[in-house]
Amino acid sequence: MECELDRIDMMHSGIQFSYDDIAFAPASTAHGTYYDGEQDEVENLDEYQEGGHHPVHIHDRLGAQRYRVIHKLGHGAYGTVWLCRDHQLHRYVAVKVMTADVSLDRVPEMSILKRLDQTNPGARHIALPLDSFAVYGPNGTHQCIVFPLLGQCVSPVLWQRLEHPGLVLRNLCHQAVLALNCLHEGGVGHGDFRPSNILLKVSGLDGLSEDELLSQIGYPEPGNVVADHGGPLPPFSPRYLVPAADMSRLDSKYLREEVCLIRLGQLYLESAPPPDLGTPENYLPPERLVDDQKDRVGLSCDIWALGCTLFEIRLQTPLFHMLYGPDEVLDEMVSFFGKLPEPWWSRWEQHGDYRDEEGNTLRRRVDVDGEPYGIDSVLRGDKSSMRTVDGVLRVVKTMEVPRDEVAALKALLLGICAYAPENRLCTGDILRAEWFKRCSWS
Repeated sequence: MECELDRIDMMHSGIQFSYDDIAFAPASTAHGTYYDGEQDEVENLDEYQEGGHHPVHIHDRLGAQRYRVIHKLGHGAYGTVWLCRDHQLHRYVAVKVMTADVSLDRVPEMSILKRLDQTNPGARHIALPLDSFAVYGPNGTHQCIVFPLLGQCVSPVLWQRLEHPGLVLRNLCHQAVLALNCLHEGGVGHGDFRPSNILLKVSGLDGLSEDELLSQIGYPEPGNVVADHGGPLPPFSPRYLVPAADMSRLDSKYLREEVCLIRLGQLYLESAPPPDLGTPENYLPPERLVDDQKDRVGLSCDIWALGCTLFEIRLQTPLFHMLYGPDEVLDEMVSFFGKLPEPWWSRWEQHGDYRDEEGNTLRRRVDVDGEPYGIDSVLRGDKSSMRTVDGVLRVVKTMEVPRDEVAALKALLLGICAYAPENRLCTGDILRAEWFKRCSWS
């Protein structure tokens, strides 16, 4: 019987072209090609050039024919990630194909991770490489790293799939701290610590056929890459682009109550921090948002992001919401933790649009349920909030947190999210927090 993946290959063996395509075609790349699909679901086609992405297609075999491409899992500035079948060990894996401008000595997953203590309890919660190899293509030489296949991230709708969400989510938080502790004990910073980079481990998938697995996470739905004027595609371009699979559709029976930290391409040595971070602004500490160059990037930035992450895992909603820009995040910080200290207060150029000089709000804000907005109200949870679900803005409920747990969680967050970087708790202190010691909260 012809399977769905075979039909995909047949569909893209040639490119259908018409004048209708010209009329509605999106902007072309500098190389005279364009993607005939939803642009926000795939990588930038311009990145397929010398030094850029390697063209990967469904059914390609990578790594001396060992890894067969089944679907795409994601993409980023430094590469694409593919769901593959390992035909040597008969398992599913994730293969990260780096851009050609990333040399092996610039792949922190292969160099920095060797510094870690593998006996540290947090090592089991870090996505360590299984294999590595290089592929050679029209855009150059690409380093490839093989990782375990993982499931969905830990937020925002995971709690709806759990029988005892409170207990499980707090345990997942503990594991996330263990992972960061393993890095920090080795003098390594993560650089992009947030819930979307913390995934659930899976089990039982290796016995599924490709069709059985894809029937759950969705079959690839490629969109053609078309050359202007109907000509042939250049050799450095893929024939099509593939939106990522939806791992959140995976049946709960395959999910383990255990997390794994991913996105290790931003790892850095504590002794040689980067000048800046690529972390989204609602996970950045205040010193990065006000561009205080006196406070360089360091492990304390990870700690602040950890505080935001623990809140988001436990309550399944972000601590800081950002609709319009970083000024909103700074305003929410003041709502939760008080007025920023100098010199940050003065360096926040727009603070007068949100606060008076005493730090009092100029914009009265309440929760959707009518309660005054602050750290206590958001920690209690069980609130209605606006969220985009399946492309539609809906009112959804957040997690409810028992009152006695709120006090312990608040105390922990205040210690983690101290304004002064040197006053933030270290991961060892966080692991010993009262919030993690109580098992009776549900």
